[in-house]
Amino acid sequence: MEKSNGGHDNTDFDPSALPPFKIAEIRAAIPKHCWVKNTWKSLSYVLRDVLIVAALIVAAIKFDSWFFWPIYWPLQGTMFWAIFVLGHDCGHGSFSDSSMVNSLVGHILHSSILVPYHGWRISHKTHHQNHGNVEKDESWVPLTEKVYKNLDTMTKFVRFSLPLPMFAYPIYLWRRSPGKSGSHFHPYSDLFSPNERKEVIVSTIFVMWLDFVTYLHHHGYTQKLPWYRGKVNLQ
Repeated sequence: MEKSNGGHDNTDFDPSALPPFKIAEIRAAIPKHCWVKNTWKSLSYVLRDVLIVAALIVAAIKFDSWFFWPIYWPLQGTMFWAIFVLGHDCGHGSFSDSSMVNSLVGHILHSSILVPYHGWRISHKTHHQNHGNVEKDESWVPLTEKVYKNLDTMTKFVRFSLPLPMFAYPIYLWRRSPGKSGSHFHPYSDLFSPNERKEVIVSTIFVMWLDFVTYLHHHGYTQKLPWYRGKVNLQ
């Protein structure tokens, strides 16, 4: 083994070669206490993040000014990301030993930011199982020249022109990555196997429920709420 002038091993690294260890060996090397899941501790993180989100909302209402809003946006965006990460942990089963708790908390957290819990959980599992595989990986996959050239002008503009890529994630949830078909909201997408369709439907309904509630709140149910134009005498 050759040495460089700095005294470090000067060996070539082949990223395509299989690693000299197996996943089971990595798991065995991790201390047992790291595998212990404390549901109450996990829920305390949820409570903490929700309280911070609420506090930021209160601050935004109180300090409603051009000066405060640019401060509020990145802070609250970071907290929404924290909520997403907690739902992410539920999807991995690391939030709690109870699959029911993972599913319930994951649905509540992810639906609050309009992410279909099971749809994303399944596609994210596919991502981890095929990380680095251009054909099979689900997200963060580099586009081939052929796929890029076949994209229509609008797709290229929306996906690759600043600042529009900041909205890439909701587009990905709705239409997946370029070159792939289906949606995280559609149970018959090729993302999902037949036995996963019921779970996907449940997650999509959770997200749609928020839209339905908002619609009915503004439009009524058995009787449509009236709309007015001009002066109205309410006495």
